[in-house]
Amino acid sequence: MLKAPCEELVRYVLPALRGALVTYMYVEKRMKQVDIAKLMGVSQSAVSRYVNMERGLYRKLVEEVPGIKGLLEEAVTRLERGEEVSLCDLCSRMREEGLLDKAIQVVEELKRSRSGRENAQL
Repeated sequence: MLKAPCEELVRYVLPALRGALVTYMYVEKRMKQVDIAKLMGVSQSAVSRYVNMERGLYRKLVEEVPGIKGLLEEAVTRLERGEEVSLCDLCSRMREEGLLDKAIQVVEELKRSRSGRENAQL
């Protein structure tokens, strides 16, 4: 099957980054969900889903890929200053810093382990 290079990234890595960014603001910065929603340009309900692990389920990649947390911290600082931050910017930085391939590898491993657990439950 023909896939675009960003397909895995868009489906798994970017939601994980978004979830990690929301979680970082909620847990580390102790921000309110409503304030996070305003900064991120999403609904408070979406923020709640990220916080409760209903979205962005592959955020373990943040723990397993050194350097991503620093990018998230920088993104939060920029958002708090009212600057525009796009996921494309984060992706480009990850690519520049050699983190993108590792992130995709971690997501693939997580997908395989998750699929194995689901098959074992059947």
